[in-house]
Amino acid sequence: MLLCMGCGLGLVSSLTNLSLYRALSLGPLSLISPITASYGLITMAMAILLLHEIPSLFVIILLLLVVGGMILTINTATKKHAVFPHLVLSRQMLTFVVLVLGLTGVVATALFVMLCWLEVNMWFALFCVLTESICLVLACGLALVPVLSSLQHWWSDSQPQSGLLFGVGAMLGFGTEYFLLSLATSHLGPIQPVVVSRLFSALFLFIYARHQHVAGWGEIQLKQCGTIVLIGLCDVIGTLSYDIGSRESTLMVAALSSLYPLLPFMVGVVWYRERMKLSQWAGTGMMVCGMAGLSLCGK
Repeated sequence: MLLCMGCGLGLVSSLTNLSLYRALSLGPLSLISPITASYGLITMAMAILLLHEIPSLFVIILLLLVVGGMILTINTATKKHAVFPHLVLSRQMLTFVVLVLGLTGVVATALFVMLCWLEVNMWFALFCVLTESICLVLACGLALVPVLSSLQHWWSDSQPQSGLLFGVGAMLGFGTEYFLLSLATSHLGPIQPVVVSRLFSALFLFIYARHQHVAGWGEIQLKQCGTIVLIGLCDVIGTLSYDIGSRESTLMVAALSSLYPLLPFMVGVVWYRERMKLSQWAGTGMMVCGMAGLSLCGK
């Protein structure tokens, strides 16, 4: 069971990161950054619907204040209203989305029925269904890129929308991944799911890199290896901290962990002397007030 869960989490993590990088390469960055960073809303919604973590009205307001402040702070677009019309899907893209969602729903239903018939634990059945659903959605989206690239007319019409769709896919992937981590942690502990999932994630990404004939492995210097190890260590420590905290409340930890973009944002302000807009100062104040309220009122 541990290997199965690790494989599922590793696959979700790999596809989610690939979707994020594809979204960043297509743009627009002004919308993709706040969209992907709001993954905590997905985890929070799943915790309420599936784990029945029902907070008080005051806590809900504080959680929305934290996430809303984060989105407002990192959204640095100067012409927001000029970008939003791109959210209107073309007929081709809308057809693809409907087909993928329909296929995902059919496969998820069949898998859930089969697992129930085999009398599998309900939490493990839920884990498998969510893993299958998000992996199928992300895999279909990533497979769409080379298909559209070969159809120049279709690709030129859909490319501005593809970045946003991949951004939404990354948001759904990260939100689902961290909910699945919370679910696995509650039954297997905080360490084993993280270790196994990271090993499988590295394996899947290596296979993908080999398939795409990614070059430059020999150009990595020794000092760069130290930086890579440090990044991986920080990722594992952060994920372990999330897992330990989620044993108390997935809802709270999901909201607070979605504030990670605030750190590089503040580094830019303090270290690189970047100027903050009035809306960004307001968003930062919202986050500080929300976090202070959560620390005082608890769950």
